[in-house]
Amino acid sequence: MTIRFLGTSAGWPLPRLGCNCEICTSEDQKDRRLRPSLLVNDFLLIDAGPDLYHQLQPLAIGPKLEAVLITHAHPDHVLGFHDLSHIYNRFSRPKGRGSLFLAQNSFARNKEEKLKVFAPHEVINGIKKHFEFVTFNFNFIPTEPSNSFDLDHLKITYFEVEHTKRPCFGIKIKGEKLISYIPDFKKISKPSQDICRSCDVLIMDGSSLGSKGQVFSHISVIDAISLARELKPKKVFFTHLGHMTGRHKDLEEFVQEKGGPGFHIAYDGLELNL
Repeated sequence: MTIRFLGTSAGWPLPRLGCNCEICTSEDQKDRRLRPSLLVNDFLLIDAGPDLYHQLQPLAIGPKLEAVLITHAHPDHVLGFHDLSHIYNRFSRPKGRGSLFLAQNSFARNKEEKLKVFAPHEVINGIKKHFEFVTFNFNFIPTEPSNSFDLDHLKITYFEVEHTKRPCFGIKIKGEKLISYIPDFKKISKPSQDICRSCDVLIMDGSSLGSKGQVFSHISVIDAISLARELKPKKVFFTHLGHMTGRHKDLEEFVQEKGGPGFHIAYDGLELNL
């Protein structure tokens, strides 16, 4: 089972334009972050932010997307549908063109099929509000939170989390290993905690380090470490790293000191083979 972090920033990429802070001036490539997105087993995309075309382009020959899951309909998680529409719309591929239009090296295994998007009703409606004209290129399949469904050899479960007034969800993926992906949240109810308890890999919101400069509607890394201890995963990775956290190297040392050796900071391009 393979997990690839395509992007690990919060709502805006790092470094930020015009900023001279220690994160934005860092020469460490791990401090360069695009909007959050995850690729599972080279066929399942989770979240489609505005950097998606840039994130997928280097992988054009290998991964072959078959399905998309969306945690919530905020712009940093769905604006990539404009790019997905271009990639998968067979009517926009002029004959004789090369891989720019993916005519020969399409991500889709069956070019004639629309890309499947699995998400709760509220998330699907939010996506359609962002995009009036491109959504006809996709096969939207509504899911019910807390009810599992099968996708290839994976079992998928959406579970509700508290983020903003707009509905937001975490996603549990059960294959050879058990993964829970929760990039945006402030609180998680007891029933939702029970769904993602004792997983092999827990991927959590890391928008801010502590209460100082804490991003509205996001848990802090310090509080998330305490929550993770209760959920008892084997490993924890923080994603959705914001501008009020710190350099990757310092953050990695911090979470291991406070949480233990199983706590880590994700970075763009990180690949986990489970």
